[in-house]
Amino acid sequence: MRSRRVIYADTYRHRWHRWLFIASGILAVLLLVGWWLQRNPRPDPATYPILGIRLDQTDGVQDFDRLRASKVSFVYLKATEGSSYFDDNFNTNFDQAAGSRLSIGVYHVFSFETTPQAQALQFERKVGSNIGDLPIGIYLSYYSERKPSAAWLTQHLNAFITAIQQQYHRPVLLMGSPDILAKVKPVVPQAPRWIVSDKQPAQKGNFWQYTAGARIPNGPQATYRVAVFMGKRSSFLRLAQ
Repeated sequence: MRSRRVIYADTYRHRWHRWLFIASGILAVLLLVGWWLQRNPRPDPATYPILGIRLDQTDGVQDFDRLRASKVSFVYLKATEGSSYFDDNFNTNFDQAAGSRLSIGVYHVFSFETTPQAQALQFERKVGSNIGDLPIGIYLSYYSERKPSAAWLTQHLNAFITAIQQQYHRPVLLMGSPDILAKVKPVVPQAPRWIVSDKQPAQKGNFWQYTAGARIPNGPQATYRVAVFMGKRSSFLRLAQ
C-alpha cells in the first residue's frame, strides 16, 4: 500500500505538469500574436518604394514625424461620409501631417442613401481648403445588403465628382475593392484607382492597399491599412500638386 506522502507527491507533479502545459500554450499564443502584429507583408520596396497609409477615426491621432521617419511617403485621411458624418480626428491629423511634410490626400466615403449634391456640400463645408496635395479620394464599399446597379453608381458618382471638381478643380481617386471599381470603370477612366486587395493588381499607376492591418517597419506600435503606389516616383510626384 502506497503512503499518503507518495500520493500527494504524485498529485503535485500532475498539477505542475498541467500548469506547465497551460503556460506553454499561453506562451505559444502570445508568440503567434506577436508574429501577427510584427508581420510585414510589404511588396518589394525596390519595385514599389512609395509607401502610404489610409486612416480613419478608429486610428486616433498619429505621430506623423515617426511615420515619415519609417519611410511612409503619403497618408490618406478620412474626412466625411454621406451627408452628415465628419471624422473627429481629421483636423488634428491634417495639421500634424502637414507639419511632417508627408504628401496628404483626403477621402470621402460615398453613401448610397443621400444625394450626391448633399454629400458634396458636407465635404466642402467640413473640409474647407484642407484637401492636401493628392487627388481627392472617393471610397466605395457595399456597407449594407443594398448593391446599387452599375448604372446607378455611375450616374450618382459622376454627379458627386462634378460638384467636387467645380469647387476644388482637383483630380479624384476612386477607392474600393476590384469588384466595385469594375462597376464604375467608365467613371473618370483617366483617374487613378486605389485598389483594396490581397492580390497584386495588374494595372500600373494605381495605389494598391495590400493589407487592412500591418505594422510599419520601425514605425509606431500600431497596425495600419497600408498601400503602395504602383508606379515610378516621377509619376507619383505628378499626382501631388
